[in-house]
Amino acid sequence: MLARCRQGGSDPNWKKINRMFEIPLLLSGLLLAGIPVVIHMMHRSRTTPVEWGAMMFLQATEVIQKKRRDIEHWLLLLLRMALLALLALLLAKPLLPVGRFNPLSGNAASDVVVVLDHGVSSGYMDGRRTLFQHGVDVVRRIAAGLRPSDTLSVVLAQRRPVSLTRRPVSAADRGAIEQRILQPLRLLPPGLTGSSIPKAIAYARRFSRRGVNYQKIIFVVSGEQRVSWQVGHPSLWKATLENGRRTAGRYRVFNLPTHLTRAQSDIAVGALHIQPSLPGAGYPAQIYFSVSNSGPLSLSTIPLVLSVDGAPVDHQTLPELSAGQTLTVVFKHRFRHAGSHWIKVSTPLHDGLAADNRSLAAVRVWNKIHVLLVDSQLSSVGNFRSSRFLRAALDPFNVHSTNQALAAVHVVSIQKAAGEKLSRFDAVIVNDASLLPPAFLRHLYDFAHRGGGVWFILGRRTDPALINGSLPAGGFALGKLLGQVHVTHPPALLIADPRSNLVRPLAELSRNGIVGVAMTRWWKFQVKDPVAKVILAVDQGDPLMISRPVGSLGGRVVLSAFPVDGHWNDWPTRAGSFVPLINQVVDSLALGKRRLIDRHYLNSGDTLIWTGPAKPAVTGAWVATPDGSVKIVQPQLTASERYLIAWNHTDSPGLYTLHLKPRAVHPRVYYAVGLNASELSAKPMSTAQKTWLLHNHYLQADISAAGIGGALGSVKRGTPLWPLLALLVLLMLVAEVFWCRRMARRAAGTDVSNAGLPGRILHPALEPR
Repeated sequence: MLARCRQGGSDPNWKKINRMFEIPLLLSGLLLAGIPVVIHMMHRSRTTPVEWGAMMFLQATEVIQKKRRDIEHWLLLLLRMALLALLALLLAKPLLPVGRFNPLSGNAASDVVVVLDHGVSSGYMDGRRTLFQHGVDVVRRIAAGLRPSDTLSVVLAQRRPVSLTRRPVSAADRGAIEQRILQPLRLLPPGLTGSSIPKAIAYARRFSRRGVNYQKIIFVVSGEQRVSWQVGHPSLWKATLENGRRTAGRYRVFNLPTHLTRAQSDIAVGALHIQPSLPGAGYPAQIYFSVSNSGPLSLSTIPLVLSVDGAPVDHQTLPELSAGQTLTVVFKHRFRHAGSHWIKVSTPLHDGLAADNRSLAAVRVWNKIHVLLVDSQLSSVGNFRSSRFLRAALDPFNVHSTNQALAAVHVVSIQKAAGEKLSRFDAVIVNDASLLPPAFLRHLYDFAHRGGGVWFILGRRTDPALINGSLPAGGFALGKLLGQVHVTHPPALLIADPRSNLVRPLAELSRNGIVGVAMTRWWKFQVKDPVAKVILAVDQGDPLMISRPVGSLGGRVVLSAFPVDGHWNDWPTRAGSFVPLINQVVDSLALGKRRLIDRHYLNSGDTLIWTGPAKPAVTGAWVATPDGSVKIVQPQLTASERYLIAWNHTDSPGLYTLHLKPRAVHPRVYYAVGLNASELSAKPMSTAQKTWLLHNHYLQADISAAGIGGALGSVKRGTPLWPLLALLVLLMLVAEVFWCRRMARRAAGTDVSNAGLPGRILHPALEPR
């Protein structure tokens, strides 16, 4: 039997057995029925006849007693053998085959689970109705074809699968199916998250176990979007199998696609990006985003509306957008007040998908960015000439009044730097220093490790011993300074990492933003840290700016191999990219430990994080979600004497608002979760992908709505008999216990002093006088 099982069951007799038992391999347990015989043979009593004088008076009684004991022992032995055999049959789960000799086959019932795609792509329209509404019609048709003994459940396939009901609903109760399944589906809008069909099927298998029927049928109703079916992830599909078996006898999974013809174009508003990264109250900010038309038709007169904190503040109109075309649009805005704000760009067009017609972002507006600038002067006497261009770049509106600038720059000499309290600043710039006190370097490293930003700018006064010795000793082991490079003809400058926040505004221009800079001298630096990234470089390969993260709280250190004092290059005086570069680097460094908090655009599932000082105390907190519900959160007080809130239930795109008590002290904080652009794809599965699913038995068949009736009757292998066998085993156990007790009580009545015979049956001649 085991050999046939390993050969795949090619024997016709084995196929018949396979149809009669759900787990035929466990029939090998029938061998256990011989265990009682073996035990009986091993413990069989062996006697030697001994003749004695009064034997003639006991022979008749002894023969009767012995025969009775032998019969009872053999019957008990057969009972125990039958009990083990029935237990093996019970574990093999026998089935009574369907046919005219099976009186129960006509009443075989199924637990039916419908996996309905509720992802964002289910919102595509064919004119008046969405793909999700077509799927609801299929669910209604399945419900109409159920037998009274069937049950129905619906699992929504989204980022986290969820069932409409807590338990399967009996098909005999049509009113319950209408009120608990069909009516809620009609009122439910299309989803806004991505969907995973294999995760939903695995969830449906587990949920179907709550049903009372043996047979399970799963219908997958979707538009067959490739991004939802995730055929490229075999591990997800293996999890859909019952106990890892590809052929689960009582489970059948059918694909029931719902296709629609896209007759409308879809306008999608992309993610919102804000420059500068740290906008200031009263200062101009740019909000740029992409607008795309996925076709199939061109559209004209596309209105776009910018809203800030829920109020419309600006609008634009795109004259035309062809099918497949993408444009970048920019809104300019000045935030009046500091604090947390949220912005939205939307279009009121009625197109093929409503979910991507808007985009949200949350932004924190700053009053001041506090910057400590350590100049190369050894004392405070002087005017800090080497840092004058830095100060002018950080205050481009009024060089002589730093009070009106977003960056509040505090300039100190090297001698005074060690006495500064670094926790008061958002970023520290060390400009052209020849040496630094070891204590100050240790404070700088601790500042960066706690989430601060540090910028080392090399210049004419830089001592190589500072970079090669003092910085590594203080924790900043970036590389090795090899010496100065002097050229007659300035090389071309390159943006080595366009995705870096340090140079992103320059990299996103239509041309290279650093063209025209005459760089005649720089420090040759050899990067040895594998984590460090080169941001700017010359075309010869020498790095000009490198960046490296410090710690896990968003700290960062930046090193520039060229000065910013007007020597060695004309960047501060002739290039228009100097001021944007200086401000962008400072903004990125100042963002530091708030990098995880002050993000403009969160992805679905990202953690919502808020931190704040321990005083004033936070007495309560809750989060208002996009669907209008309120979730209570508990602030935690960390070892650094700061409050921390981390909440990761951000699956649904939209606006999340964190409320803190008391409101007068703690203003509300906004977080925006956007759509994942990759989940908007309507590209269907290929024929090869569907063939792979069928070949590996993840799907039993690909059917249409007309094949629902046939699918509902496709899993009838037979009627399970294990409940009857379980009852029979229980009765036999009771009988075995009763029989053993009866024999034990009879043995207890034996008079050992009278040669093992009951005293009541002694011959009268042996009675004492």
